[in-house]
Amino acid sequence: MAAALGLVLVFTGSAFKSEKGGKLDRYQFRYTGPTLSQSDVENESYWTHDESAPVCDNEQEAACTITVYKSFVNEGTTPTLKSSLNISASNAASTAYVSGSSDNTMDIINRSAE
Repeated sequence: MAAALGLVLVFTGSAFKSEKGGKLDRYQFRYTGPTLSQSDVENESYWTHDESAPVCDNEQEAACTITVYKSFVNEGTTPTLKSSLNISASNAASTAYVSGSSDNTMDIINRSAE
C-alpha cells in the first residue's frame, strides 16, 4: 500500500512539475518593424525577443507583443521567431495588428495606433 501511494505521489508530482515547466518554455516578442503594414507585421524577422516589453493597451489597432511556445522559437543567446509561426495580421484603418498564428496558444496583445 505504501509503495503504491509512493508511486502515485511521484507521478502526480511529475505532472505538476511538467506543467510548471511549460510556462517557462514561452518567449515574449515585441514588434519592431519599420511600418505597421500587414506584410511587415506578418514578417517574423521584425519581432524582437523582449521579456520586459512595455505594457500595451490591448486595442486591436497596431501590433505590440506576442508570447509564443518555444517550438516556434530559434533558441540561443538572442532568440528569434521561426517562420513556421506564420503570423497573421488584420488591418485597422492604416495599421495592422496580430490576429493569429500557427501557435494556437499564442498570447496576443495589440495596442492603439499612434
